[in-house]
Amino acid sequence: MRRLARTLIVLSLAAIACFGGASDNGAEEETPEDARPPQRIISLIPSITETIVALGAADRLVARSDFDTDPDLAYLPTVGQGLTPSLEQLTMLQPELVVAWPDNATRSVIGQLADLGVTVYSPEVQTLADIRQTTRELGAMLGLEEKADSLLTFIDMELEATQRAVAGRERPMVFYVVWPDPVTTAGPGTYIHELILIAGGRNVFDDAPGLWPQVSLEEVVQRDPDIVLLSQAGEGPLDVERLRRSVGWRELEAVREERIFQVDANLYNRPGPGVSEAVRRLARLIHPDAFPGE
Repeated sequence: MRRLARTLIVLSLAAIACFGGASDNGAEEETPEDARPPQRIISLIPSITETIVALGAADRLVARSDFDTDPDLAYLPTVGQGLTPSLEQLTMLQPELVVAWPDNATRSVIGQLADLGVTVYSPEVQTLADIRQTTRELGAMLGLEEKADSLLTFIDMELEATQRAVAGRERPMVFYVVWPDPVTTAGPGTYIHELILIAGGRNVFDDAPGLWPQVSLEEVVQRDPDIVLLSQAGEGPLDVERLRRSVGWRELEAVREERIFQVDANLYNRPGPGVSEAVRRLARLIHPDAFPGE
């Protein structure tokens, strides 16, 4: 399966600010403005916003999107939805770097920003390897390589600890519902698929032809997963109750036996530093006996 490539569009990797030796008259050379890491950043991708915060650069953010839920960033002005931001408001804030979703056939946000002379970083993050690479790239752009290395070391340690905790146990079939109508799930080649494996489960759609495929309820019933995970933000429990009464969903043994769980979409559906917490919560749902006392 083709792995989605990461695109860097109109990207200028800012070099780490450094100081040269003394000049002939003894004065210290000034660091060129374009060699300094960006100090005014707007991230339109919530998972990247969280990475910037985790790197200790929250003070460089000058705006947020409507989907950034961190209360510590609530004071920042919003530029609207991440896929379709207000370009007028965005450019008025004079960012030195904008992190934007990759464009598709129906959008041209990146091209419009480039036409306005804005430097844009547009990562496409689908796998854990992509998360690591994006974190390293952000560390280089922001002059925070050591913090990026420390963050990645912590994430890897947490993933490995979870994997050890569930090692050797039987792997139940897990159905991850990205969206219930139309039914959308995570296929192979996604970080969700990888997290399920690390947490000691098996993705019931590990043979799906796409990354985030739509599937029929009939096929879900036929595969009969052991555990159903419904990713929802906000009033999720009401949706779980509705599904328990719905035709198709109520045919699933996992639903009848109350092995359907709501998981926080704001944590699970963001491929960033939160994956370490997401995988541990996931492992507790799949193998609760592996975490006594938690």
